Amino acid sequence: SGPILPTLLRLAVPTTLVLVAQTLVGVVETYFVGFLGTEALAGVTLVFPVLMLMQMMSNGGLGGGVASAIARALGAGRTEDANALLWHSIVVACAFGLLFSAAVILGGPWLYRIMGGSGAALEAALLYSAVVFAGSVPIWLTALLSAALRGSGNMQVPALVTLAGFAILLPLSPLLIFGWGPVPALGVAGGGVAIVVYYLLAVAALIAYLRSPRSLLTLRIVPLQGRLFRDILG
Repeated sequence: SGPILPTLLRLAVPTTLVLVAQTLVGVVETYFVGFLGTEALAGVTLVFPVLMLMQMMSNGGLGGGVASAIARALGAGRTEDANALLWHSIVVACAFGLLFSAAVILGGPWLYRIMGGSGAALEAALLYSAVVFAGSVPIWLTALLSAALRGSGNMQVPALVTLAGFAILLPLSPLLIFGWGPVPALGVAGGGVAIVVYYLLAVAALIAYLRSPRSLLTLRIVPLQGRLFRDILG
């Protein structure tokens, strides 16, 4: 209830900020990797379309399904179903995250070759891709836990978590790429590690909130039900 335009903006702006921040992660990585040379930059650039595809599928595709299922359950007064959907969302995130990890790590050499990768650029792409997609599960968990909160009407916490993580990534990425003091220079792999750390911290923050009394949803393990998976995947 409420005025239509202000309500739409209140719901849309935090989510838009999340998507902007996630896109800027790629921009930041590209900027710092560019200092490693043309081959490293070309290799990382091959990986970004696949990474962005996964982010859009998790945030928009299945994330939209999670948000819709939880919103419908809460709107119908089915609080127990809404809480159960949260656990089912975690299971879905882990399944799709593992699927993406396996597909990209096993099929990466073929995929990046047909995208034009060769020589040192292909080596950089495979190294960066292996690190980033080894962390596919945290990326999916961040997306679907955020979607669950949005489905309960909470737009602010996912936005704050993502923006705080981006603020951490800004110094962490160059630190791991170039090294400093006792931290060794990891090169292209350092950029991938920074992204994985970024999403691990986001998952930890979201789970901590969902287990706190402030959350409308309650995170707990429940028996899996086909009808709840259909609510999400449908």
